[in-house]
Amino acid sequence: MLELLKLNEKQRYVVETLDRHILLTAPAGTGKTDTLAYRIANILDQHLAEPEEILCLTFTNKACQEMKDRIALRAEEGGDRVVVRTFHSFCYDVIKTEAKRHSDLFTDFVIFDDADSRTLIRELLPEDFGVPSATIAHLLAYMKERQAEWDVFTGDPVADARTVLNRIYKERRDEFAALCVDERYQRLPRLLEDWRLRGVAFLRSYDLRLQEAHGLDFTDLIVRAKALLRQLDIAQRWAARFRYINIDEAQDTSLLEYGILSRIFGQSKLLLAGDLFQTIYEWRGSHPEVVVHAFVEKYKPERIVLSENYRSTKTLLAASYGALTRLFPQRVAEIYPDGFAADSKEQGAPVEVKGAGDFDEEAQWIYYRILRLPTKDYARIAVLVRSNRYAKELSAAFQSINQQTDGELPFLLIDDTRFFQRQEIKDALAFLRLLVNRHDVASLMRVLQRYVRGVGPAAIRTISSAEYRRAGVRMTDYLDPAARAAGDPFAPLLDALAAGNVVVFDTETTGLDTAHDEIVQIAGVRLAPDGSIADTFIHYLRPERPIGREAVSVHGLTDAYLAEHGEAPADVLRAFCAFAQGSVLVGHNVTYDLQMLSSELARLELPPLAYPTYFDTLDIFRRFHPNLPNHKLEYLGKIYEVEHRSSHDAYDDICATAELLMYAIERDIRPSAAARRACIAKYADVFAPLAEKIALLRQQATELRPFQTLGEIVVAVGMKDYYARRHEENRIENLRDLFRRAREVDDKSLPPVDAIFQFLRYTTLSTTDLDALTKKQRIPIITIHQAKGAEFDYVFLAGCQEGTFPGLPALKKKDTSEEKRLFYVAITRARKQLFLTWSQFRYGHYQHESEFIRALPQECMRRV
Repeated sequence: MLELLKLNEKQRYVVETLDRHILLTAPAGTGKTDTLAYRIANILDQHLAEPEEILCLTFTNKACQEMKDRIALRAEEGGDRVVVRTFHSFCYDVIKTEAKRHSDLFTDFVIFDDADSRTLIRELLPEDFGVPSATIAHLLAYMKERQAEWDVFTGDPVADARTVLNRIYKERRDEFAALCVDERYQRLPRLLEDWRLRGVAFLRSYDLRLQEAHGLDFTDLIVRAKALLRQLDIAQRWAARFRYINIDEAQDTSLLEYGILSRIFGQSKLLLAGDLFQTIYEWRGSHPEVVVHAFVEKYKPERIVLSENYRSTKTLLAASYGALTRLFPQRVAEIYPDGFAADSKEQGAPVEVKGAGDFDEEAQWIYYRILRLPTKDYARIAVLVRSNRYAKELSAAFQSINQQTDGELPFLLIDDTRFFQRQEIKDALAFLRLLVNRHDVASLMRVLQRYVRGVGPAAIRTISSAEYRRAGVRMTDYLDPAARAAGDPFAPLLDALAAGNVVVFDTETTGLDTAHDEIVQIAGVRLAPDGSIADTFIHYLRPERPIGREAVSVHGLTDAYLAEHGEAPADVLRAFCAFAQGSVLVGHNVTYDLQMLSSELARLELPPLAYPTYFDTLDIFRRFHPNLPNHKLEYLGKIYEVEHRSSHDAYDDICATAELLMYAIERDIRPSAAARRACIAKYADVFAPLAEKIALLRQQATELRPFQTLGEIVVAVGMKDYYARRHEENRIENLRDLFRRAREVDDKSLPPVDAIFQFLRYTTLSTTDLDALTKKQRIPIITIHQAKGAEFDYVFLAGCQEGTFPGLPALKKKDTSEEKRLFYVAITRARKQLFLTWSQFRYGHYQHESEFIRALPQECMRRV
């Protein structure tokens, strides 16, 4: 029986009310995370749902991990199987699951972070364009977001982009113009006009390069998930998965995000939790009152307000509540009519307010006041600021003081904790991505910068040129051993076809998780040299676990049918390996089927299938016919008039794939063979050393755990030597830290390659790394946005002067509402004591104390 005595009355009510929808208002420090964890534990304890039927969405990776830990602690059994995700991670799950059957996305796609995306953009930008790649990235993301927001999905990407751009210039021109700026945020009016002419073509080119690299960017996660969940059958399948859905930090959920999530609400019992006064992301589309109104109108939830604070001293709670009532008097009275109550018996010290003469004095006061704090656990102290610029200036000031005091205080800029964005870490991960995604041109280009001689900008431009692309050559082909040996990426395919040694195959499965789902049908055909079918293999398998409604709706195979017609999985897969051994394998989006086959063979403790190489008709048609509206098997079959139509029966699909393969061979691959050979020959030698290392590492990656593979990468490609020669031992230590992290998160139940994909997902979706603050005893200097969700014993809020906080743009617009909420978020990070500082003179100008300081109750303050 779950122990609930530690909860207060309202918390217990949330935990025990499981038969209706709930709108939970939970201010900072009121025990929301624990309440949600107890609620999920109670659902499991009462057997109202399986762990996999509970979805809990949080805003940040840190909050996600904390929620997982709390659920695992509170739930006696199954807590580790509850689906806890960030919004972007949930979108990743949707896309990964549906990519094979409902899109033309490669199932082995990887996520391109901002730096990876900018690499592709720089490759596409004309040399004389003169616009930062980051600016172009913002314009592209804005277009994609509006496509999702406005539901512009006709199936024609060029027409959709044109519709979106025209509407932007008609309805959102000023908003879009604000993005057309340089590194110093100076407006670029010419870009605004140029983009009206170039934007559609540039977006299309960028998306095509992403697709070639088997990549999606962060915005694609939202857009693709929205496009998929617009399809009723997909939305219904996902809605049927969950009985309970909890959305945490609802105030930061944008209208677009809520629109996506609402597609899967179905019959689930819903809980939205948040605090309207912690809305600090209006600039990225969060409008909580609209979201809450939509939720209340449709679902009529019960409203519950947590008002007992467990974080702060009595003084700090009085200070934060007093400030809140002065900043938002009417709204506070409506939402918190009974005010807040402090659980703490400690009165606590008053808020110290320091008005400094100038910035240097402000920095010195903070530094020496920290020295007088009754703790040396520096991770319990934080310096918060409104902007990154202020953080960097404080960091420089503290460093200067440290040099005069023998480095007494260890400070940490939050940019330093963006672990996975560091140069050496991204280099190592680029190599790791190349091992499992042989099409990842962005990772290859990153590798070429530091670890390959002889492939400079001129060579890269040539290989990326239209001439090479028309011949079907991609830069990653230079790493392919078969392509290098034969002088043509497609020579192994043509030779195997001539020898009657090509096997086209496909699988149907219990689901689309290659790490855990099972094959229920496998079909293959061996092609004769003329493309006719020389031999056939079609078998059904009996899975260990039930198929599930979603899979049945895709391929129509039921548990009853498989019980009657299915055979033992080990026998069937052993026979298929004998049928296909030594053959060149072909399929449409075949990396999914190869992963599925490899994973199941490993689980059954059978040897892997031995085959020289594989070819993907999805990749082939993307190479030679890039401008088609889409490259789904059904669409290609229709426009190229194949006799067999795709039906999600494995045999029908491989017959359609075989016909498309022969079409491409005769119309595209054979006619361009001579041009390809010339292209490959020109640069084959300079890529040879890297190609040999990658080939060896790819083999090792199928046998070693991901952390071991990383260790091999660092040594084999010379990363350690590269940084040692430059006396950058700190980078070498960071690589060791990456090795340790990979070992910590390694799921040993997964085969090595599946585990690499899981680790890459973890690294890409972990955009910030606040956990480093607790592992290293250093004082973080971070923005309030970066501190959201964190708490510290002692908080210094610096730069509390008009024009800095609230910021000048908000003052000019005469709208400081979000600045007020930021101030409230900042002062509620403190558990024991809060310090506010400001400077009277800055850059030669006199400044006034922030109006926010004056909102604090006088009895809670002490000016020093």
